[in-house]
Amino acid sequence: MMGTTLGFVLPAALALAAPALFAWWRWGRPAGGRWFGLSALVLLVLAAAQPELAWGRGGSDVVLVLDRSASMAAACGRQEELLHLIGDQRRAGDRMAVVMVGEGACVAQGPQHTDLPSLADHPLVDGASDLAAALEQAGALFAPGRTGRVILHSDGEATGADPRRAAARLALAGIPLDALTERRAPLPDAAILDLELPQELRLGESFLAAVRFLGDRDEHRAYRILRAAQPGAAERVLASGEVTLTAGHPVSVTFADRPVRAGLATYRVELDEREDRQPLNNRATGSLRIDGGERVLVMGGDGAPGNVARALESAGMVVTCRAEGPLRLDDLLGISVLVLEQVPADRLGAPGLEAIARWVEHLGGGLVLTGGRRGFGCGGYHKSPVERVLPVTMELRDEHRKLAVAMAISLDRSGSMGVPVAGGRTKMDLADEGAVAAIELLGPHDLVAVHAVDSEPHVIVPLQSVNDAKGLVGRVLGVHSEGGGIYVYQALLGAGKELLAAKTGTRHLVLFADANDAEEPGDYKRLVADYVAAGITVSVVAMGSPKDSDAAFLEDVARRGNGRIAFAETPEDIPRMFAQETVLVARSSWIGDPVALKPQPGLALALGGDALPAEGWPTVPGYNLTYARDRAQVLALAPGDPVAPAVAVWRIGSGRSAALCLNADDPQDPRLLAWGGYGKLLAGLVRWTGGRDSATPGTLSAERSGRQVTVHLELDPAQRARWPEKTPELVLAQSGEVGEPRRLALDAVDVGRYEATFALASDQALLPAVTIDGSAIVGPALSLPYSPEAEPRWGRATGAEVMAGLARDTGGKVRSDTLDAFANPPSPGERTGAATALVIAALVLALMEIAVRRLQVGVPRVRLPRWKVKLPRFARRKAATSMADSASGASPTAQGATIPASTAALTSPSTPPPTPALPPSGDGLHEALRQMRDKRKY
Repeated sequence: MMGTTLGFVLPAALALAAPALFAWWRWGRPAGGRWFGLSALVLLVLAAAQPELAWGRGGSDVVLVLDRSASMAAACGRQEELLHLIGDQRRAGDRMAVVMVGEGACVAQGPQHTDLPSLADHPLVDGASDLAAALEQAGALFAPGRTGRVILHSDGEATGADPRRAAARLALAGIPLDALTERRAPLPDAAILDLELPQELRLGESFLAAVRFLGDRDEHRAYRILRAAQPGAAERVLASGEVTLTAGHPVSVTFADRPVRAGLATYRVELDEREDRQPLNNRATGSLRIDGGERVLVMGGDGAPGNVARALESAGMVVTCRAEGPLRLDDLLGISVLVLEQVPADRLGAPGLEAIARWVEHLGGGLVLTGGRRGFGCGGYHKSPVERVLPVTMELRDEHRKLAVAMAISLDRSGSMGVPVAGGRTKMDLADEGAVAAIELLGPHDLVAVHAVDSEPHVIVPLQSVNDAKGLVGRVLGVHSEGGGIYVYQALLGAGKELLAAKTGTRHLVLFADANDAEEPGDYKRLVADYVAAGITVSVVAMGSPKDSDAAFLEDVARRGNGRIAFAETPEDIPRMFAQETVLVARSSWIGDPVALKPQPGLALALGGDALPAEGWPTVPGYNLTYARDRAQVLALAPGDPVAPAVAVWRIGSGRSAALCLNADDPQDPRLLAWGGYGKLLAGLVRWTGGRDSATPGTLSAERSGRQVTVHLELDPAQRARWPEKTPELVLAQSGEVGEPRRLALDAVDVGRYEATFALASDQALLPAVTIDGSAIVGPALSLPYSPEAEPRWGRATGAEVMAGLARDTGGKVRSDTLDAFANPPSPGERTGAATALVIAALVLALMEIAVRRLQVGVPRVRLPRWKVKLPRFARRKAATSMADSASGASPTAQGATIPASTAALTSPSTPPPTPALPPSGDGLHEALRQMRDKRKY
């Protein structure tokens, strides 16, 4: 039974109550305040017995740790059943918690009496199995005063720190660990130990590499070595055959290759895995960075060469054209400059935008962004990672204004929005940030409304002017996922009603919904048609991809509403999409008025003395409205209304970028194309952004031993003037990763020599880089050949032995079932001693007694009510006789005789003074009663 109880540590001390009461009765002073002293004595006796309040008694806790790593792929399907088998055993007072473990550990559910987590929200983790972190997390879930046990479901293929240390902490806390072990068949294990590749290669060079194999018995195994130069490209078999394995002795196989493309080349090795105990170590991958030199990638349209590409080729550059689409960091490593020719940010994707920013800032890349109606703010680059590396910003000011806008935003707050994403946030947090991005782009003359929708709309911000943007932002950021699904019809209905009352020229509804969970469309076709007839447009920001189950429905909503739809396949891209939608609706970032370009001082110095003419610059039909950053160098202006930079450049990190805020290839207006300086301007910008020093100030190399990698930075003594004053920082860039890259501090080991050691967590390639004097020093691509938990365990304890050892060390057992999971000692509960509080209260009462006795502090008297008691008849008769005797002036003696009243008064000191004689009365009884009442007053 759970409850709160009072107990005593030393109950025998309560026997002190008897002598304490006797002492108070015998020696206590009869003066005022004596009852305070009695109360203080009672409290001190209770304190001596050391009373304790205890709660949470009864029941116990079980923390189930589920291994969700790659080696448990086959067993993960049974964990849902395991979850219910243990959870259904809970009795009154029992609680269950669940911890998931893969490359890291996370709490899927804290201790609960009834609930169970959904494993669908925690997919398979394709990586390591950090059992130590999981056990540390499990131990932290046990509250003081709670008993229980940990049940670990794993194959014991642990990576990371030694789990025995975490198990020792559980043992010290008295928490046993029970092992539910996934056992492997007693088959032979042949493995790929390593794939040895060069650290760096220049395009056109050939190399010789090696693969090392190892087996635990003598046998023959077939193998293949393949190469895919770029993701999605067809693999090419470089070598194949049969390797003879000798038990416990590594065998090497060499192969040669000459890559035909620059960038990141991926090599893969396959070893026959039939009847193999650990198939994961029969496939290994490795990456090789290939420097392409001075190459330019022009991306835009369908990939056909346009005027920009032809102008660069005419300047003698090696140019590659590519259709607009997603980009990876791998695609950028083999080029020196990327030219984005009217490529909307949506086509690059959130990982592509982040890859470009990292490549420029940390890996020394060069970026040229051209303008037009699909570039800069119109193209959705505001609040994107690319904007932070450009020399111009796209914030929206009053000069962007079209007409006053009324915008209603409907946010999906269904259960799917509570799923966590990178950085500790949830999808709902990013949706809130998206609505905030829209509010911050609106002005005081605009109107905004925000609704949160599940089965019905909930008004967060009613339609109002954006006068207090900070106040509105605070309310929107407080929206949280409440479960259920989003009813689209109700969302459209609630937001549309807000807009129907608006009197602005532009009224726009933005619906944010999950493309895989948009429910209850209702008669949306008629509703949207009514909105369009009333002048309201509808756009959709959909979380997911066009392939999701409800994507077609949401696309139809946007099409019928004369709006747009944007799919956020990466949740981190949601705020940028809201910003883009607001820019397109509320502001004009493209100024469509003809303007004559005006070159600025410093143009010749930046792009070359004879690169461009100082006069005769053409008139262009329009420009993108942007604002130059503080450190940017504006090379040409567009002196329109308002004035804005037309060409700007700057250095950022170890790279460079340029903004050409013009349509560089406009077939409808050939004035810029016909200008004699067109090709020179483009070539000058590309050469400037791709400019590299003749020699880098040092080299970056790496050594790997298992998961541990040590990176060495050695600076060139001949370029000592370029050495940094402070210890440089190592940046680890990973392709496809969104968010800030990993940064490590380098340690100085000698003059001009630095080192950093870290652990690899996956087989995805990491690129280490250091920026020295504005130049990037890029190291070799680093990756694991396969998941760390698949490393050969020969000479080490098997997974089953690891699990059995953890159970033994903690006093648990190896389980074959889940019976009696809660057969634990009942929890004694958490206790709090009350002795200190009682002693303090006793001291207060003692001080109050002193104040009353010595200082004559008055104590308010409590007047108790008087109760009339009806006496029995014989008692009333006796009382009447006694009163009559009193009235006659006689006093009874012990023998029943009477003595004169005056004599009785002298012999009885406690008798009050005699009452003066009264004249005879006709009613002696009434007079006797009056005298009795008078006596009570004394």
